[in-house]
Amino acid sequence: MVKITSDLAEICGIHVGDGYLRYIGKRKELDISGNVEEKGYYDNHVIPLFNKAFNLSESGKFFPHRNTYGFVIRDKRVLRIFQEIGFPSGNKTTIIEVPKNILESNDISLYKGFLRGYLDTDGCINFDKKVANSSIFQKTRNYYPRLLFLTCSPKLAKDFKYITELLGFRTYVYPYSSKIPTESMKYKIQITGFKAMKDWMELIGTKNPAKLSRYLIWKKFGFCPPKTTYEQRIKILNNDLNPNSLYGPVM
Repeated sequence: MVKITSDLAEICGIHVGDGYLRYIGKRKELDISGNVEEKGYYDNHVIPLFNKAFNLSESGKFFPHRNTYGFVIRDKRVLRIFQEIGFPSGNKTTIIEVPKNILESNDISLYKGFLRGYLDTDGCINFDKKVANSSIFQKTRNYYPRLLFLTCSPKLAKDFKYITELLGFRTYVYPYSSKIPTESMKYKIQITGFKAMKDWMELIGTKNPAKLSRYLIWKKFGFCPPKTTYEQRIKILNNDLNPNSLYGPVM
């Protein structure tokens, strides 16, 4: 049985979010890649994490045909570890789950590692308006924190809820059907509120600068405009761009 460390737990979370594993058939590889905006996250954290854990010397590359950035591992030893952990070969969208070695460990460090890796690859840090409130600020600025995850795997949604609630979070799972008949059922997972965001960042955190930038803007200004690029967010944090200018005039 593979011994799961906190680093390997984070790697598992990264794979659940951004990975594709093939160990059946002629083509055997582990493909890890994400949005090109997250190149810094890959170069400075993900790739060094994998290289350290598996004694590799991987480097990042762009995949222009799918507009992603990441790396591919073909080392049979690494593929065998992922297979032994229990990850499926091929399309994992509807069947992926938290590995049992992590889920049943009762080890907070493993839960934290997995959740951080999953947030950093497939989760969102968002901030909502509250239109029903009386304050102009609350109606016009995205100030209310929300951690958001989407999955097509009912088992992953259930596992995620289980381990986050063990850590003290109030987690909501909302199943919903796509309007496209051929698409699978989806599950929206949410953790909301000021205390939840504070607790997550203190207990679990994020290693992804693109996601961290949203949190830092919210912490500095009390709100974070939606639909910004990472470049815009860096300008906001450096006081080179006023976040209020990204909103229309207040009526």
